[in-house]
Amino acid sequence: MLFRAAYEADRRLALDDRQPAVPKAAKASAMDRVDYNVAVGYLRAFARFLVFALHASMAYYKDRLPLSRADLQFSAPVIDHAKFAGSRILIGFNEITLMSLMFFLSGLFLWPSLTRKGARHFLRDRVNRLALPFLASGGLVAALAYYPTYLQATGPSASVSGYVQTWLTMNHWITGPAWFLLLLFIYDMGAAALYAVWPNWGERVAALAQGAAERPLRFCLIVIAISGAVYMPLALGFGAYDWWHVGFLWVQKSRALAYAAYFFLGAGAGAYGLRRGLVAPGGALARNWRWWGLAGLVAFAIGGNLILYTVNKHLEATLVWGGLADLAWVICCALLAFALMSVFVRFARRNPVLDSFASNSYGMYLCHYVFVTWTQYLLLGSQMPAVLKALCTLVVAVSLSWLLIAQLRRIPIVARTI
Repeated sequence: MLFRAAYEADRRLALDDRQPAVPKAAKASAMDRVDYNVAVGYLRAFARFLVFALHASMAYYKDRLPLSRADLQFSAPVIDHAKFAGSRILIGFNEITLMSLMFFLSGLFLWPSLTRKGARHFLRDRVNRLALPFLASGGLVAALAYYPTYLQATGPSASVSGYVQTWLTMNHWITGPAWFLLLLFIYDMGAAALYAVWPNWGERVAALAQGAAERPLRFCLIVIAISGAVYMPLALGFGAYDWWHVGFLWVQKSRALAYAAYFFLGAGAGAYGLRRGLVAPGGALARNWRWWGLAGLVAFAIGGNLILYTVNKHLEATLVWGGLADLAWVICCALLAFALMSVFVRFARRNPVLDSFASNSYGMYLCHYVFVTWTQYLLLGSQMPAVLKALCTLVVAVSLSWLLIAQLRRIPIVARTI
């Protein structure tokens, strides 16, 4: 999203974030625009890659998953007898910070897009960008992706007609990773509705991120405080891991408001432009990447092990241990997100291969799950170590989804959507 005022400000002083940028329209390909932030673009692609790695590893997770039968089927469609201990690191890392980071990164683009297009045009764009891909990914792709679950559960008696009947039953429509798109679309609708009645709300939120270019710790503490205030009561009241699922709407009960907080706080940070403010090249976040990285690792080592302990000991619902684990999640989530942003802002540099992956990663997110579940299902009878099965699944899913989307995006209407 382009800002004419931001262009001039970036040329004069990249770190001048005293006032939110005023958006003006301009047309350019995303990666060719002068305001394109390589760090943000590559981090979004890396976050999607972590989603692929998470899904590739779920079948081989060694520890207890604190989920109901329906939620377990949603999160881990194929369960393999082979396990590997290292999966807890990858899955724990992603479980703590990945989705919050993805909502925050999506929020960075909200305010300039909303103010440039207006609420009506913005929503029309979101329908094309999110709602229609959700229907494709949560419908056709998910139906294909969850068929191995049905095969594994029913064995020789499995039939296509039986699967279709089960699939279309209310509360059994499992959308897979597409839940993120639907929830993001709901947040976008809320932002547009708020903009229609209060056009300056983004500037108020942006005030929370003022000075973040040179004082990212202050903004990180704000993120911790706000996300903790909306997450911890719900986690203690509903449970940290339970999901709501009504028809095709799936959302984790305790995190719906926390994800919204990350999204709207990201909108506040993005109001200054992606070459200024928090993710400014050369800003304090980039300069202090070592300290942010160390803080993230320490938080993950402490918080991750505390969360794992409470889950394995069935203590996640207790007031003391559950409350400590919920607090650890809040702190660790923010510190890991800021650590990842600091590393990418410091080191991300243009690369043709990474450009291609970043351009295609959204489409890959929409279709990768079908390659993940079918590869895991076909490897059930293999005697390979679990870590090799997970690696094989990841390579197959990334390679085939990348190839598929790269070819589909040659079609103009597809390229405009994904």
